[in-house]
Amino acid sequence: MKRALFDGRYEILRPLGEGGMAEVYLARDEVLGRDVALKMLKEWLAEDEVFLERFRREARSAATLNHPNAVQVYDQRRSGEGRYYIVMEHVPGGTLKDRIASKGPLDPAEAARLASQVAEALRAAHEASVVHRDVKSQNVLLAANGDAKVADFGIAHAAHATTISKPGTVLGTAKYMSPEQATGLAATPRSDLYSLGVVLYEALTGGLPFEADNAADVRVRHAAGPPPRPRDTNPEVPEALDTLVAKLLAKNPGNRFRSAAELFDELRRVRNRLEDRLGDRAHPVAPAGPTAPKVPTLPPPTSGDAGSRRRRPLLVLAVLAALLVLLGAAGWGLWGDPARRGLSGMLGDIPGQAREAFEGVRRALLGPEEVAVPDVEGLTGREARERLRAVGLGAGVRPRESAEKDAGRVLEQSVPGGREVQKGARILLAVGKGPREEPTQEAPSGGVPNLVGLPYPAAERALRKAGFILGGVEEAPSATVPAGVILDQDPPAGSAAASGSPVFLTTSTGGTGSASSSASPSASPSASPSASP
Repeated sequence: MKRALFDGRYEILRPLGEGGMAEVYLARDEVLGRDVALKMLKEWLAEDEVFLERFRREARSAATLNHPNAVQVYDQRRSGEGRYYIVMEHVPGGTLKDRIASKGPLDPAEAARLASQVAEALRAAHEASVVHRDVKSQNVLLAANGDAKVADFGIAHAAHATTISKPGTVLGTAKYMSPEQATGLAATPRSDLYSLGVVLYEALTGGLPFEADNAADVRVRHAAGPPPRPRDTNPEVPEALDTLVAKLLAKNPGNRFRSAAELFDELRRVRNRLEDRLGDRAHPVAPAGPTAPKVPTLPPPTSGDAGSRRRRPLLVLAVLAALLVLLGAAGWGLWGDPARRGLSGMLGDIPGQAREAFEGVRRALLGPEEVAVPDVEGLTGREARERLRAVGLGAGVRPRESAEKDAGRVLEQSVPGGREVQKGARILLAVGKGPREEPTQEAPSGGVPNLVGLPYPAAERALRKAGFILGGVEEAPSATVPAGVILDQDPPAGSAAASGSPVFLTTSTGGTGSASSSASPSASPSASPSASP
């Protein structure tokens, strides 16, 4: 018997789940011979042309996001029967929500591992100017090897930026929603980090910090006070993770982590400490004899290496003995030369080997020296480098577009002020270079075509004709540019770029706001219903 194929290509195997806007099915791609996940939009959404246009654009943008911790979008189409659908990578392990519901809270180390993978996916998305806007445990899928994959990068923006009048539909999940989203403000990368904080809280405790059914409830809960801490519910949560979650759930976005990359680094440090602690409990004494682990002689030993701890007193004694010999030789020289008996002469005569021996003792006892990173944001690049150098730290500089008043000043530092790092470490500084020049309206003689002022469909055609690809689309309100018309592009018109390079566009949503000269993931507002084209 001939099998019935959806859209002539996909054999529907079984349903995987259903949400407010879509139904998801496991299907077999008969052309490529692989299992995929088909997300079919609800039929009533086909009546909303504004949503469909956004949906198509966002699906294309999501398809450009290629990261091992993000669910890959293969295609988006309309079937012969008029059904809109997305073809995605099939992730067989179910959702993180299902795992927590069936097995309860996760082990802290495992929760930190999965959260760091979600942070990695968000980092890649934010660097590609994609803000998820709906991070929740239902959108964290688990692969067969246990790794996390984040889904729904495309559909979330289309839904949040569009007026959908279906009764009972909730755009985004209120229980995971950041306070700024709940008050109608633009979602930023730090909004995604707040939602990830809710997911991590849920993974550690089995519950949610706020039981909210709508955005109004979220506002009320936050107005009542700070969110509960994971340790209040689960005392087994380590202090470091408890503090990290509290920072993610800060009401003020400025008090959260500055980026997904910074969050990933902190999660890695927390995981290392947890794994070291587990290793010490599992192996309290290192095995003796030929099977004992080899200990390197130059790097400082770690706290979990029992063999190194046993050898440390011998190392200290050896260094002290060498030091006494060197000092004795220096003293003999002083005895023979009365003119050099003064204090300054004594200090000047201590050989360099003695100073090295002192440093060897200090390192053997205390490990590598750590220093507090000074807060250099707002300083000029030169002042920041000098302040870092004064405490024994290096600096690397990356220019970043900024307001004219911030040109030459530090906008952000890779390690926050006050945090301790190993002496000699290199701190990366983002230094303002002033605003980017506006692209001119004259047709460029070559390079990237001028797309500003064109309707989106015409801009997309011109981009394709010139041999470039669409890298992503952001939206911004404008009182002067009609909805659907290109406000800005990156790279600007006339820029020299290789064929096939991505070009990022900003389209107007109309409204009463002023046009933005450039859009970034941290500053591009979502269109409100009143600003939708």
